Amino acid sequence: MNKMKVVFCGTPEIAAGILQQLIAMDDVEILATISQPNKPVGRKKVLTPTAVKTVSDENQIRCFQPTKISEIYDDLKQLDFDFLITCAYGQFIPTKILNLAKVEPLNVHGSLLPQYRGGAPIQRAIINGDKTTGVSLMRMVKQMDAGDVFAELECVIEDKDTSGTLFKKIEILGQKIIKDNLLKIYNHEIEPIPQESKFVTFAPIITSEEENIDWTKSAIDIFNLTRGLLPTPVAHTFMNHERYKIGATRVMKENEYFVTTMMVHNPGEILSIDNEGIIIQTGNGFLKILELQRPGKKMQPANIYYNNHNLNDIKVGARFDTI
Repeated sequence: MNKMKVVFCGTPEIAAGILQQLIAMDDVEILATISQPNKPVGRKKVLTPTAVKTVSDENQIRCFQPTKISEIYDDLKQLDFDFLITCAYGQFIPTKILNLAKVEPLNVHGSLLPQYRGGAPIQRAIINGDKTTGVSLMRMVKQMDAGDVFAELECVIEDKDTSGTLFKKIEILGQKIIKDNLLKIYNHEIEPIPQESKFVTFAPIITSEEENIDWTKSAIDIFNLTRGLLPTPVAHTFMNHERYKIGATRVMKENEYFVTTMMVHNPGEILSIDNEGIIIQTGNGFLKILELQRPGKKMQPANIYYNNHNLNDIKVGARFDTI
C-alpha cells in the first residue's frame, strides 16, 4: 500500500514523542512538521529550538515555524497530505488548514474527552485530585477540542505523580493510540463518537494567580496544587514580601502530628521543622513542605532549616501569607 502522508504539528516534549512514533511507523511518510518559533531560554536568553524542531532536524524533516500558521497556508496546500496530526501545538489552526487533510485532521489530546477541553488538561487533572485521566484521538474542528473521538486510552494518576510524570505517561499513551488507530482511520474502519455536551469540562491554561498558594484551603488541595505545578511553573507563597517556591510536599497522616498547646494556629503558620521538612497549618489538616526555594536560590530540601536559625525568616511561628 501507499504510505499515509502526514503533516505533524506540535511543540513540546510530549509532541516530540508522538512525532518519534510516527517516524518509526513503516506505513507513514512525514512530509513536514509545524512548530512554534524558537524562543530565548534561561538567564542568558539563548535562542532554543522546540522539541519538535529538534526531532525534525535530527530526521531531516522540513519544519515550518511561523508566527501564525495561516502564513504557511500556500506551502501546506502544495503538500497533498492525508493527515494533519497535532499535539500541544499552541496556536489556533484555522478551518481552511484543517480542510487540507484529505482523510482527517487529528489531535492527540491529554484527557478523556469531553473532560478537560483546553490547554492544561494534565495539570488540571492533578490539581483537581482526579484518580484517572487519559488520552483521546479526536477529529479537529473549529471549536476547541470539540471534535468526534476515534479512540481513548486511560491511565491511573498516582499520589506520587506530578504534571511532569503524568505528561510522560500521556506521551506513551499518545504514541500507542496513534500506532494502534491511524491505519484504521485511514481505511475508514473506525466510526468516531460525538462528545456528549452535558459532560464537557474545561482546562484553561494555569494563571499566575493560581500558582499562589491559598493556605486556607485543605492540605490535600494544596498538595494537589504543588504537584500539579511541578516541574513548572511551580507553586509559590509569600512571607514578608519575599516569594518562596514550593516544590515537593506531602499531606501529614492523621495522628502523625499533634498540636499540643491550646493555641489557635492560623493557616500558613509554621508549626514545626524536623529532619524531613516544614510542617504547615492549612485550612484543614497539616502539610509538610519537603522542598523549598528561597528568593535568588535553587530549590533545596526543606530540612536544611532543621536546627538552622539563620536562614531567612523560616522558623516556627512564622507565617506564610494567605491570599
